Amino acid sequence: MDQPRFAAAHRHGDRRVRLWPHRAQRRPLVLGRSDPGNFPVPQRDSTQYGWVDNDRCARTDQLLNKRLVVLLLLASLAAAASGCTKVGLQTSQSKSYTIPGTLRYADIQEPNSMNPLLRLEAVSTDIDMFIYGFFFNLDDKANYVPELALEVPTYQNGGISKDGLTLTYHLRPNVKWSDGYPFTSHDVAFTVSAILNKANNLQSRSGWDNIDRVETPDDHIVRLHLKKVYGAAVSTFFAEGGLYPVLPAHLLEKYHDINRVAFNTHPVGTGPFKFVRWVRGDRIEFEANPNYWRGRPKLQHIIYKIIPKDTTLFVQLQTHEIDAWFRAPSNLWTQYPQLQGYRVIKAPSYVYSHVDLNQKNPLLQDVSVRQAINYAIDKQRIVRDITHGVHVVGYSVESPLSWAYNPNVKHYDFDPAKARQLLAQAGWQPGPDGVLVKNGTRLSFNLSAVAGGSNGEATETLVQQNLRNVGIDVKIKNYPSNLFFAPMQEGGILQAGHYDAAFFAWVAGADPSGEDSIYSCDWFPPAGQNNLFWCDQKLTHAEKNALATYDEAQRKPWYWIAQSEIAEQSPTIILYFQRQIFITSNNFQGFRPAPATTSNWNTWEWSMQ
Repeated sequence: MDQPRFAAAHRHGDRRVRLWPHRAQRRPLVLGRSDPGNFPVPQRDSTQYGWVDNDRCARTDQLLNKRLVVLLLLASLAAAASGCTKVGLQTSQSKSYTIPGTLRYADIQEPNSMNPLLRLEAVSTDIDMFIYGFFFNLDDKANYVPELALEVPTYQNGGISKDGLTLTYHLRPNVKWSDGYPFTSHDVAFTVSAILNKANNLQSRSGWDNIDRVETPDDHIVRLHLKKVYGAAVSTFFAEGGLYPVLPAHLLEKYHDINRVAFNTHPVGTGPFKFVRWVRGDRIEFEANPNYWRGRPKLQHIIYKIIPKDTTLFVQLQTHEIDAWFRAPSNLWTQYPQLQGYRVIKAPSYVYSHVDLNQKNPLLQDVSVRQAINYAIDKQRIVRDITHGVHVVGYSVESPLSWAYNPNVKHYDFDPAKARQLLAQAGWQPGPDGVLVKNGTRLSFNLSAVAGGSNGEATETLVQQNLRNVGIDVKIKNYPSNLFFAPMQEGGILQAGHYDAAFFAWVAGADPSGEDSIYSCDWFPPAGQNNLFWCDQKLTHAEKNALATYDEAQRKPWYWIAQSEIAEQSPTIILYFQRQIFITSNNFQGFRPAPATTSNWNTWEWSMQ
């Protein structure tokens, strides 16, 4: 994907989620926790931020055992689309449990690093919006909001040269890093060099590899000279859909690589909030950045709690130990009306849940087998019984919200008889136990997802039953989120190809360019995010042609070809597009869910009464 998409775990999702509007980057939504232990950063009294101690957490678990026996979902992923609909009423409460000026929110996911170049989980982009700055943010209508740059480059304003090979950015003056150091064009040039530095363990350089050189005529002008026209340039380079914000040269340029430096656990940025501490497996804390260029944000403190069980997380909403759950799971949809003192919002998104079929496995290299799997899975039942009808069955890798959406791709509605027919035609015959066999080989493989997400686990169980019904033996083998979504260099299950079939979600952008990095032949890990290890020349040709112009009208037909080829070849099984669920305290103001990668685009406006 030319904008890498973000992956999301199925509790709720995978930022392998795609990033949107603007170049879809897909990012994984991750969950789980790392080894416990505190990072050596200045300690402060956490109780001043309304922190809850371990004894109280134990009481929460006791309450859980008494009150909650429900499956929760782990996969909604990042990025809601415009047109949010408030569906659960705003319930009243007799007393206030919130702490004025402090937001406490939680999720199952824990980032692998505080350095945005070294991870791609959806939860990490949310955190990036607190700490760092992009050239532009994407608002709740998918419009660009200038942040570190003053305007979006176009042909009309001269920001894109006539030949399309040079982009000029005018940077905002008087911006400071949270440590007080001035932000300049040198930081931009350094960050480009860090992204392109092969010694750094990035998961994707897709799109960025089109940059030939960076010119900095003065402290507030940057020119990116491209090797060729790149249609997703504006939505990729230091835009929310391109994965990477600007990093501080004064702290990082002295290193040969940035894989293991102090910054990765104690970051400095230009965003509305400053990093305070990261207690692994427990919480991450932030405080208002007094040097933020818009002025001090309305919130004084933010606490992100890492809770590895979605059932425990739900109980902490009931007990008001947290104020918000962004991207809450759909399998608890019928429980949310019980919450007192919260708003519940459901909004469409570009996030799609799917099952990837690893082409390193010879069993899955036969298109007839892949299509049979597609026909054998009862997607309507998954949506109806597991997501309570919150999500919408999908067929294409692009959302109906996208300008590039192709409504005419091949559909694989539930048809086990068709699945059996395809498998028989491919030479698979029932063995003694009913499992299909061909040339002495059983049609048996593993299905993996993020451990701990009840929605993902429920979906895996149903898929397992569906496939067993047509003679395919599936065993479930799940992993902690930080291992599931880890980079290839760190043995990540997806990126290293250590799986057979994998269930997670991509957060896509409004710009479909993210398809390139996750489906084209030249983006196998570690160069990109094609963890399918699938190479289809027709698809790759279409993706490259779609990126050879800035004109959407010329790009659209190529994306239609790409979507049709993905559907026809079935290397990935599209299950559904997510409608994201946001649960926030009635006392929390200023939150406006966005249709892009993250809804944290305006955190300087957030407030808590």
